[in-house]
Amino acid sequence: MVSFVRNVSFDCPDPYALALFWCDVIGHPLDPEFRPGDEEVAIDPPDGPRLYFQAVPEAKIVKNRVHVCLQPADRDRDAEVERVVAAGARIDGDYRNADGTGWVVLLDPAGNEFCLTRSDAERAAANH
Repeated sequence: MVSFVRNVSFDCPDPYALALFWCDVIGHPLDPEFRPGDEEVAIDPPDGPRLYFQAVPEAKIVKNRVHVCLQPADRDRDAEVERVVAAGARIDGDYRNADGTGWVVLLDPAGNEFCLTRSDAERAAANH
């Protein structure tokens, strides 16, 4: 038997607030059983890994060694970057190229890195 991904975990000072940000990013609501002040909060999307948020006392100091890479489902990469920045993310590194390739590294409100890549439609258009 093999292993499967149970959680993608995020250390943060306020699990509930960070989970609300990620709910907005992935478009899946937070289960009403979770409340502000909870030490652990999770989002269980039906078609992806569980996102788990846990309270830790220490601040983030260095770059994450593992991070989440997102691909837009129904818009292009640049529009999705604008949407998640409006939701509270910050751009940390912009690796977009003039030919439309590349990605953007963002930070969630707790400083955790994640990337936004091109959509399938953008990839297909570039191959024609």
